[in-house]
Parts: sequence; structure tokens; C-alpha cells
Amino acid sequence: MIFNSIEFGIFFPLVFIIYWLFFNKKDRPRNIYLIVVSYVFYGWWDWRFLSLIIISSFVDYIVGQKIFDEENHQKKRWLLVVSLCVNLGFLGFFKYFNFFIDSFAETFSLFGHTPHISTLNIILPVGISFYTFQTLSYTLDIYYKKSEPTKDVFAFFAFVSFFPQLVAGPIERAKHLLPQFKEEKKLNYEILRSGLLLMAWGFFKKIVIADRLARFIDPVYSNLDNATGLPVVLAVIFFAFQLYIDFSAYSDIAIGASKTLGFDLCQNFNHPYLSPSFSNFWKRWHISLSSWFQDYLYIPLGGNRKGKWKTKQNIMIVFLLSGLWHGASWNFVIWGALNGCFLIFLDGIISKINKFDKRHILASILVFSSWALSLIFFRSDTFHDAMTMFTNLNFSNPETLYNYGLGKLELNFSIGLLCFLIIFEIIQERKKNLYGWFVTKPLVLRWSLYLIIALSIIMLGSYGVGLNDSNFIYFQF
Repeated sequence: MIFNSIEFGIFFPLVFIIYWLFFNKKDRPRNIYLIVVSYVFYGWWDWRFLSLIIISSFVDYIVGQKIFDEENHQKKRWLLVVSLCVNLGFLGFFKYFNFFIDSFAETFSLFGHTPHISTLNIILPVGISFYTFQTLSYTLDIYYKKSEPTKDVFAFFAFVSFFPQLVAGPIERAKHLLPQFKEEKKLNYEILRSGLLLMAWGFFKKIVIADRLARFIDPVYSNLDNATGLPVVLAVIFFAFQLYIDFSAYSDIAIGASKTLGFDLCQNFNHPYLSPSFSNFWKRWHISLSSWFQDYLYIPLGGNRKGKWKTKQNIMIVFLLSGLWHGASWNFVIWGALNGCFLIFLDGIISKINKFDKRHILASILVFSSWALSLIFFRSDTFHDAMTMFTNLNFSNPETLYNYGLGKLELNFSIGLLCFLIIFEIIQERKKNLYGWFVTKPLVLRWSLYLIIALSIIMLGSYGVGLNDSNFIYFQF
């Protein structure tokens, strides 16, 4: 089930009403209810893959208890290995089996041998990368003595499967989210208002902006033999915005939906395209994943504590694995490597730019431009397609701009929406508590905005037969 679907439009109000009418008092019935509705939410796509979530939950619940109770360090390590093998084993098989088989065969073909190795028709379970990392963080935190295990099996299962953030994050830590399943929940107007407003903003970004950009981007990337010049440049810029808007929209809806149920999820984006450096960008972009890799990979590898060259090596390892996390393709590995290089080599140049440009405008443009170019590998199906995109990047053929899904009026409207979004984020960046300021305004002004957002989604949303971007981009990861 996806957020921007009729099914979710029926599912969520029913879940919300039943939740607050019957399950807000005692934590155990409430958690059982959340487990059931979360499994319905996930199983709506394919109920067979619920077994993976259930097995991961059982394994990490038991292993977490055993690690905490065990005094022998060697046995603790073996218990951790069990958790890693089960979770990463599922992830490796369903996401990377065919990738490694194909890569193995291609390596031999370089030496004149072409082994006949069969691949499997494996379906990638939606959200497996997200919930695998979430449940793993629980075991790892217990192993590193950062938290203690819960004895409430229903709270733990609800934590792993919590439906708002199950398939595309944010990737929550047990020490932040798990205790909330034991807290008493009380519905109040402020919770409802802030949650629904954030959901509405997420739907606006997804349906009105991101899906409209997709109508231009998809025809360009599917017509690489003919697309050249300015349309390619615009497709590269548009995709950088589509990816951010689409993914941050999912996070907004997930955080907003959780708020209406009395749960607080972590922030996942913080205006990353206003970043004055790459190091700052990765503190603002997909924060829950970046911090996961920092805490459970970068720091255990030594972080920046073992000299300059070791630090660079650790950064590259993190970014290569981050690229592979996003997809079983060498394009994603290259994308990760490029961003690792940006962080290692370009931030020194950017720091010099920032000394002369106190508003960081030039630095932000450089960060965004480099990022957008790297996303060519992220978006392209093959390495050859990516090279074709780079080859076709120039400012010729402006007359063909309107041949790729959006007419003149629609294209100008899309650019206007992006300008509006940038200005709005600049205001948010400077006025930190914009929401707090807004809720003090007169009732008429507030409800006028609510109505404008709702009508914009209905009347300006990008709908139609043949659109293939109703799914959120990060569902594929």
C-alpha cells in the first residue's frame, strides 16, 4: 500500500478512528493493534514477504536479550553474528544475489570465458533495506551497550513494523522510538493539526511537484538516442529536485501520520540544497541513513581518529556501501564513489569559497551542481545510458524543450513551483520556528492555507493514464 493511493485514503482514517476510540489507553492492546494494521499495510503489496519481517523481529528480539544477559564477550560476538547473518542474509539474497552472479560472469568474460550461470527471478521486497537497518540498530546498540533490550515482545514487533515509516523510513533507532510504544497516548488538537498539516504538505510536494517533474524526466531518460542539449540539462536539474521532493514528501507524510497517532519520528531532511559544503549536505540529506552509517560503520572503522589517509579510506568505504545500499547496480556504486570523492577533495576548495562569500551562495550552487551530475548514475539504467547523458549535456536545441511531456505552460509552471519551494526553504532556514509563528495567526488565515493546499492537490496534482511515478522513488530500495 502506498500513501498516495485510494486504498491508503480509506485505510488511514479507519486506523486513526479505531485507534483513538478503542486502543489509546493500554499499551499492549494498542501495540497488538499497530502490529496487525502494519502487517495489513505491508501485506497489501505481497503478504508472502511478511515472513521476512516476522523472522527478523523474532531473531533480533531473542538475540538482543541473549547479548544483554551474556557475560562472555566471545559468545556476545557470535550472537551478534547470528543477527547480522539473518538480516544481511535476507537483504543480500533478495537484493544482491543476481547482481553478484552477473558481476561474477562478466569478470570471467573479460578473460575470454563466458560461464553459463543462471540467475533467479527474485522479487525485491519493498522496504527491506529500511526495516533491516532499523532492526539491526537495535541489536548493535545492545552489543555496544548503548541501550538495553525490551522485555515487551509486542512493543518490539510494533517498533520494527510501524507502518508510517516501514517501507521508506525514516530509519528509527530503538532508543528513540521503542519507548514511545510504552507511553500513554492522548489525542489533542495540536497533535492532530501539526500532523495533518505536515501530511498535506507532503502530499502537495509529491503529487503537485515531484510527479509533474517526472513527466519531463522520464521521456528524456527513455529517449536517450534523440534527447540532447538543453532538455538533457533540464532533466538532470529536474531529477535532483524530483528525488529530494519525492523522498522528503514521503518522510513528511510518515512523520505527520505518526504525529496523529501520538508518535514522534526523527527528522530526515533539513533543507539539504542550501548546504554550503558536502560535509554539511550529508548532515542534512537522508539524515537517518547518514547517521546510521556514521554510527555503525564509519566510527567502528576508526572514523577520523587514525590519521588523514585512514579517514579518507573510511569515508570511501562508507560511500561505496551507501551506493550499494541504494541498489544492486554498479551505477549506484559509482554514484557513491563520486560523492565520497566530492567530500574528500572538493570540500577544501569550497571552504576557500566560503571565506569570500559569507552567504555561501556560490558554495551551495557548486554542491548542488556536483550532486545533480552524480545523480545521472543514480537515475540511469546502465553505465552506457549514463555516459550518453553526459555526452548529450549542452545548451543546444532549446526549441525541443516542449517535446518531452510538458508543454510550455506546464514547464514554466514546474519551474515556478521549484522557485517557490526554494524561497520557502530559505524562509524556513532563517525563521526556524515557522510553524510556531503560523499557528499564532488568525483562524481565517490558517484555514485559508489549509484550503489552498487541499485544493492545489486536487486541482493541480499530476494525474493521468501512463504516469508510472505514483510510487515513491525510494520504494525500490
